[in-house]
Amino acid sequence: MDQARLQAKVAKGYGKAAQRVGALTTQYRPIDLIDPMGAAAYAALFADFASDAVFSFKRPPLWDKPTAFGLFDTTDVRAGDILVAPMGTYFVARFEPFRPAVCVLTNRTASFTATGQSGSGVTDGSSGDVCTLAGYQDGYNGQSSDGSGLAEASGWPVSIILKNKGERVSSGLPGNLRSGQFEMLAPIIPGFTPRPYMTVTDDMGTEYTVDAVELSQYGNRLMISVNQI
Repeated sequence: MDQARLQAKVAKGYGKAAQRVGALTTQYRPIDLIDPMGAAAYAALFADFASDAVFSFKRPPLWDKPTAFGLFDTTDVRAGDILVAPMGTYFVARFEPFRPAVCVLTNRTASFTATGQSGSGVTDGSSGDVCTLAGYQDGYNGQSSDGSGLAEASGWPVSIILKNKGERVSSGLPGNLRSGQFEMLAPIIPGFTPRPYMTVTDDMGTEYTVDAVELSQYGNRLMISVNQI
C-alpha cells in the first residue's frame, strides 16, 4: 500500500469518527489579504479537536497552549485553512499524510499595518520579498506609519497570549508601566509576510508593535509589545 492510498483511507476514517463525536464546522481557504472569512465558505465538515493525537478527549485545551489536533476528514485540507467550529475558530498549522492535522485555537482577529521602519509585507512570492531582519527592536513603541495608514492584511484569526511584562518604555510619563509582551501565532497568509516594526491591531482595538518574526511551514510566530504611546 502506497502513501496516497493509506492517506485516503485514514482521512475517511477520521471523517467517520468526526461524524460521531464532532460538530458541523465551516472551512475557509483564504485567497485574499482582507477579511479571509468574509468570502464564501470553502466547505462544511464535521470536526472536533483534542489536546492529544490519539483523541482520548480526557482533558480540554489549557489556557496558554492553543495547539490542538484536529479530528476531521483530511482529504482536502491545507496549512492555512481556517475552521470555524462551535467550540472556537482554529487555523491549520501543519498537515502531513495519514496523521492528524495540527491546529491552533485562536482568540482574536488581527490586522497588519506597515510602518516606515517595517516596509510593506505584501509579496509576489520571490525570495527578495522575504524579510531577513530578525531580533528584538529597541524599547520604544508608537511607530510611525508608512503614510497610508491602511492595513495590508486584516481580519485574520490569531492566537495572542501574554508572555511577560516586556521592557519599560521611556514615555516620560510618571508611573508608566512596563509594556506587556505577547506571543502571537498567525496562519500562513498567502502573498504576505509579517515584518518587525509593523503595527498589529486586534478586534478589541489594542495596538501592538511587532518585535520579532519567526516564519515557518507552520505559519507565523510573532513577539509583539503593546503600544503605550
